Parts: sequence; C-alpha cells; structure tokens
Amino acid sequence: MRHTPCHTALSIARGLSTAARLLGLTGLVVLPAVLPIVAHAAETFPNKPVSMLVAFPPGGPADVVARAMQPAMAKVLGQPVVIENLPGAGGALAMQRLLSRPADGYTLIMGSPNEAILTPLALASAKYKSEELALVAPVSNHPLVLMTRNDLPYTSLEQIVAAGKTPGAPSLTFGNPGYGTMYHIVAEYMAKATGAKVLQVPYKGATPMLADLTGHQIDMTILPNIGASTQLLETRKIKAVAVLDTQRMRNLPDVPAIGETQVARKSEFVYSIWIGVMARAGMPADRARVLLDASQQALRSPELVKALALSGVQPLPAQSLETSAKFYADETARFRKMAASVELVPQ
Repeated sequence: MRHTPCHTALSIARGLSTAARLLGLTGLVVLPAVLPIVAHAAETFPNKPVSMLVAFPPGGPADVVARAMQPAMAKVLGQPVVIENLPGAGGALAMQRLLSRPADGYTLIMGSPNEAILTPLALASAKYKSEELALVAPVSNHPLVLMTRNDLPYTSLEQIVAAGKTPGAPSLTFGNPGYGTMYHIVAEYMAKATGAKVLQVPYKGATPMLADLTGHQIDMTILPNIGASTQLLETRKIKAVAVLDTQRMRNLPDVPAIGETQVARKSEFVYSIWIGVMARAGMPADRARVLLDASQQALRSPELVKALALSGVQPLPAQSLETSAKFYADETARFRKMAASVELVPQ
C-alpha cells in the first residue's frame, strides 16, 4: 500500500498517542500538532521560480513594465521571476503557452487587452477566449499617442484629418503592430469617425513598425509613449502630434491632449491601454492573493515608482481580486463593442 505524506503523518501521530498512553500521558494531544506542519509545507507558494511571459518583443510596453517589476516582485515572493518573451500571432503564442500550463500560479503573463481580448476576435488561429484568463493585478495605464515620421509636413491632428479628407490625395499610411490590436482598431475608428482616408499597414510587433516609421516608409502610428517609442521621440527620429487623453503627459508637455484639438467628436477619442499581471483562470484564490500582494508591493517600491514616472506611466490604484475581475469583464465587453464598430472579422 502506498503511503502519502498525510497517511504517514497520521501513522506517526497514532504511534505517538499510543506511546503517550503507555507512559500515562493521557492528556497529551499530538495529532493536531503534526498534521498542520505537513499541510503548511505542502501549501507553501511559491516554492520554485515563477515564469512571466511577455507576448511581444523586448522594448514594448508590457516588456518594459515586466522588467521594471521583476526585481521587486521576486524579492517579495522569495523566488526568481523569469521573464520570457514569446512574440507572434498577435500575442496568441504566449497566451496559448499560458493556457497549456496548469492554473497553479507558476506561469503568468504581463498582459493587455490586445492579446487577452482582441486577438481571439481578430485571428481565427487564436483558439482561446478572454474568459479563460484572469486579471490578477492591474499594474499601469498608458495613454495612446499619435506619432508620425519626423518629416511629415503636418504638425497637428486637425491638419492630418484635413489631409485625409482631401479629394484625390493619396491615403496616409497608418502602421499598426498587428491586425486586430487596439492600435489598429483605434486608428480605424478615428478614421471612420472623422472621414479621413488612411491605409492600414499591419506589422508583426511594434519594433519593425517603428523601424519603418523612422525610415519614412509609413506616415504615422498610434502607440503608448513607453520603451522604444519614448527613445525615438526624445531623439526626434519621430514626432508626437496628439495625446489621446484628457490631459497632457508629463514627459510630453508640449504635445496637446485630444481635448485641446478642434477635431469633431474628439470626446470619443480618449484612449489608453492597461497592462496587468494575468494568469490562467481557475487558479486557487490563496495563490492569487499571494501574487496580487506581491504585485502591489512591487508597485510601491521607490525604484519602480521612479521608473514609471520617468516614462509617463500612470500606475493603477490597488484593487482586490473581485474588483480586478469586474474591471476585466467590463473591459472585455468594451473592446468587443469597439471591434464590432469597425467590423473586425477574424483572419
């Protein structure tokens, strides 16, 4: 007969109880003292390295946030946090890797609405649904910025819209990091709402797209101002035209917010993308709470606060597992509505 740790503990406890009776120590109770020790050892989490997937190449927003959080999060957990970039298929490769692993908290992803919600709507090959994922801890919020090649003659959103509406003029080319990404959908929605004509050019990630933007192969794009795009703006290899937020960004003080423009329906063009620690749905609640606490402690570390501030990143307020779940459900509904508004079809 095979003996499990609990069977062994029970045998030891019975043996000790018998010995106690023989010695006349009838008041000695040993069983509760032994079993909790075994149970506690079995429930220690984490007791090995935690894998943090990133669905896009190094230098993107999720990668920057993951690497900024890594040291503090590992310190709190008492185990290494190993970051693995797994780009491809609009983030579906990383998501499918996550969903192939047990829901035990040892494989996480620094995710966003792109790969969690939109990719399953855009790619027929993405065989998963957003409901198979859980948002453990929202981390940061990133306002989107309209960026152009540095020699584009237009210096405002109004001028770009006017150029896109000029009869007979060639379409402005609009790069996006992948079909069905939030950046693609926002650009399509803005073009449809303003009547401007643009030609979407999809790429496999932000890195090759930014290379073509700096090389003047495309006219413009929409991205968060973090990572590689921040460096390109600082060196003036590209330029920022408008921040799609209600206020200007700290690290782009000279770039007008969308509310300052004279574009029609501008109140509809306030967009930002959140990034958060995500896991496969169904993880035990006690482990989810450990990861939530580690994420929130990491976000309070002075080094991370400073790094995020310098990048113009807006840390999200701490949330419970319940409020995170509601936030994720609401965001799923919102992005599905956006996708339907531009008639996004799986490819």
